[in-house]
Amino acid sequence: MSRFTTYAIKEISSSFLFLSVLLSGILWLGQGLRHIDLLTTNNVSIETYTSYVVLLLPKIILLTFPVCVFLSILFNLNRLRNDSELIILGTSGKSEKNILIKPIILFSTIIYSFIMIFSLFVAPHSLKELRYKIIDIRSSGVHMSLLKEKKFISPTSEFTIFLQEKKNDEIFGLLIHDQSNPDSPQTYIAEKGEFINLNNVEFLRLFNGTIQIYNNTENRLSEVAFSTYDLNLLPYDKKESTHIYPDELSTDEIINNLSMKPLKEFDKYEKEQFAVLHSRIINPFYIFFYSLLPLLMIRFSARPDDSWAYPIITVSIIAFVVQILQITLSNLLIENNYFVYFNYLFPLSLVMCVIIYLNQEILYFFRKKNV
Repeated sequence: MSRFTTYAIKEISSSFLFLSVLLSGILWLGQGLRHIDLLTTNNVSIETYTSYVVLLLPKIILLTFPVCVFLSILFNLNRLRNDSELIILGTSGKSEKNILIKPIILFSTIIYSFIMIFSLFVAPHSLKELRYKIIDIRSSGVHMSLLKEKKFISPTSEFTIFLQEKKNDEIFGLLIHDQSNPDSPQTYIAEKGEFINLNNVEFLRLFNGTIQIYNNTENRLSEVAFSTYDLNLLPYDKKESTHIYPDELSTDEIINNLSMKPLKEFDKYEKEQFAVLHSRIINPFYIFFYSLLPLLMIRFSARPDDSWAYPIITVSIIAFVVQILQITLSNLLIENNYFVYFNYLFPLSLVMCVIIYLNQEILYFFRKKNV
């Protein structure tokens, strides 16, 4: 490997790492703040929230890495031009495109392998774990760890509980509002309470309090005093859907589900799995297009002193349009699984078009030894 190849890979890699941390960090922070309500509305622990947010990262990486590859190569090509390094390469008798293609292909191949592993294995596993955490959080119901001192907690929209103090397994100064029956909402006030289990059913046993029942029809409030009252908590348990979406299934699971079954016999859920499986395989290949696309800026510049504003804008627009088309084709594949052939052909055609447009001199790279 030549010095310039090593130098170019090092420069592109450092820019890529910086952009990846920056863009992924911004999106990750945004997603983390978006789900901050888990700490308040669902009152989960910091540890659970942190593990939840960490599981979002693989999906974010799949979104940001292609953009970072494109921007890092674009930035370094522009820097090489501004530092007159491209001119030096040209005056040395070597084609700028040919000498740059090797480090770009090597770098993009490494990133392609990384993204393929994430796409096929890491991201589906993280999404499935994320789904299980959502089910666990939203189906947890009312329990001791959910309650906070001097804070209103709403495990469901119909049930709100407030307490003054927690001590071991007992809670003190309870105020509970139950709106499960809109025509007759009830408010419980008790000095003390404790969680008990009777025949595998969770109850909150209340001591020394009152039940205030408001009758909406008669516009009347009634009050009942009690020394002990067992409040059944089963009606207040959320029943979160346990449905696993296709992008949350592992690659092996999808292959097993679809094996030995003709495409025309797929139901809607199986069509979605088929589309997801092939998107996981196809999408990483776009990395080669996004990495080669910035080389068109050299082709667009007739002279070394030409402005690169137009080439940069042009390749950026092309990259944006291709990104939109990539998303569109993935969605069309869900509706019609026979689009799968076109989905494979499209990125391959893009790469070939870029290579052809760069001109046939690029074949020089494949004939010569290391530059």
